[in-house]
Amino acid sequence: MRAPLAGLDGQGFDVAVVGAGAVGCATARELAARGFRVLLVDRGDIGAGTSSRSSRMLYSGLGYLAVRYPLWQMALRPRDMLRRLAYTRDVMRCRAELVRDMPGHLTRHRFHYPFRKGDRYPPWLVDLGFKLVEGLGGWKVPLSYRRKRVAQAAGDSAMAAELARTQGGALTGIGTFQEYMYAWPERICVDTSLDAERRGATLRTYTAVTGIERAGDAWQLTLEDRVLDAERAQVRAAVVVNAAGPWIDRVPGGGQGPRVLGVKGVNVMVRLPADFRGQGLEAFSTKGEPYYVFPWRDLHFIGPTETVVRDDPDTIRVTESEVDYILAQFNHLFPTLNLTRADVVHCWCGVRPTSTLDGQETVLPVRVVEQPDRPNLLAVTGSTIMLHRHAARMAARAVERRLGRRGAPAGGAIPAPDSDIARILRTEHVTHLDDLIRRRLPLGLDPDLGRDSAEEISRAAATALGWSEERRRAELERFHQETDRIYPAMAPVSARLRRTG
Repeated sequence: MRAPLAGLDGQGFDVAVVGAGAVGCATARELAARGFRVLLVDRGDIGAGTSSRSSRMLYSGLGYLAVRYPLWQMALRPRDMLRRLAYTRDVMRCRAELVRDMPGHLTRHRFHYPFRKGDRYPPWLVDLGFKLVEGLGGWKVPLSYRRKRVAQAAGDSAMAAELARTQGGALTGIGTFQEYMYAWPERICVDTSLDAERRGATLRTYTAVTGIERAGDAWQLTLEDRVLDAERAQVRAAVVVNAAGPWIDRVPGGGQGPRVLGVKGVNVMVRLPADFRGQGLEAFSTKGEPYYVFPWRDLHFIGPTETVVRDDPDTIRVTESEVDYILAQFNHLFPTLNLTRADVVHCWCGVRPTSTLDGQETVLPVRVVEQPDRPNLLAVTGSTIMLHRHAARMAARAVERRLGRRGAPAGGAIPAPDSDIARILRTEHVTHLDDLIRRRLPLGLDPDLGRDSAEEISRAAATALGWSEERRRAELERFHQETDRIYPAMAPVSARLRRTG
């Protein structure tokens, strides 16, 4: 059912978008809606990279106002503070847009913010920050923030009660607020790309861009099919939008970097007391970095880390020391729960493509950059899933400045996900079994990560796609290998010691 790549050979497009993560999919949708002929291409599946390895939170943006320099210097750095306020405003506006247009992809939860003696940020400043963040979003999606007395908060939720019991006199109050989690971040990418296709975009997965070269007044892209190695094609595009996330500087011919600085984030899934279900927490680690306890169905995940990395994102893996650090930070907040490696269900990491300035200084805003010697080859940097529509509109306006306006911007809600497996297999560009389980169906985010249903789903896919028994078994093995690679279970220290003698 996979169309031959040769069908694209020699075709011309107004815009080629490289990377089918959240930003690339939204950019293709936005450009197609505005009347441009668009090709969206990715070397893997839709939403299989950074977009599938986030912290899954529709974040309100309070942490973006947190500075690492002494607080008294805030008044002396007005440009930095204005930039942070502008960024937070964009975050809150996008938050409201997603709540309005994609409610089925979100879940709402109560989060807690513990106030402790000796905290860097005094309660009045945190109160002001929450109100400021809410105001920057025009109060369209209330945070419903309140700072409560410890006893009052403890009477309202089990998580607050545990904080009160374990933190003792160090706890001076507990803030509560409403926050959203992505119920299924991968599906946001899939649904957005399918809507782009409905609007006229051409979508091609498992197709690598192996070269981008100038050809007259256009760019020539060399494409290579990663399923059928012998298939290659060349297409032309007036404008190329490099939306490859942390791989932006690694796209062959896609321009010189560094334009992004990778920030590695590790999250650890654990099982907490049953009465904690659905409740979350935001705090700061002992390093002064944002630290969360995220609710996830019957479980919770904790983290993330914030580590600058310069290695190929394909090689980045969770380390034991990172897991130990995250567990230690949790135990600092909830010492009586005493989480250990034995409590880890699984973990994962992603690399966030933070924008850079001169290859060094990390800056907050989403950017659309172009090198002087590479006209009409644009790169979108610094976005998150939260800001993917904002980044797409920025990229579309940049294209319009070069090619002229042709139509109206994209608008409205994206159609809800399909639930019929046979139809998904026919219409949603499924190539491998993990595409289906991990990114087309919600099974891949179950506590078992889809393992228990993989055999049954593989048989349904084999029937619909005409796989041989050999192919079905190979796809099943690939699914389990990918699951173990992306979501490793971290063995307890004692078990590791036994294995090594």
